[in-house]
Amino acid sequence: MPKPLPTFDLNLLRVLDVLLEEGSVVGAAERVHLSAPAVSRALGRLRDMVGDPLMVRAGRGLVPTPRAEALRPQVRALLDQAQHMLAPGALDPGGLKRTFVIRAMDAFATTAGPVLAQRLRERHRT
Repeated sequence: MPKPLPTFDLNLLRVLDVLLEEGSVVGAAERVHLSAPAVSRALGRLRDMVGDPLMVRAGRGLVPTPRAEALRPQVRALLDQAQHMLAPGALDPGGLKRTFVIRAMDAFATTAGPVLAQRLRERHRT
């Protein structure tokens, strides 16, 4: 039986993606709206999960390890897919089939009800 996956914070992928682009914890922190220590902790968690340093110090910045470079296109593709999936407008409301119940006082139902029903019928035909 396969070993279950540990709980994984998908926000770590966003942090890794930005770290790979920025090459800096401070720069990545600004872009993902976290503190630099929070990004450092996220990098530490990623390192533990992957078993690789991912980003190593080189001068004043960080450079990706070969493992991080190999992960780069996969991380980017996953983030793009998630963004596309959750983008507004991904759902076609015209294809929805719903039943609505409108509760109203008798006076409103008798005066506005027929007009509302007629407009809904006209709109449904188009």
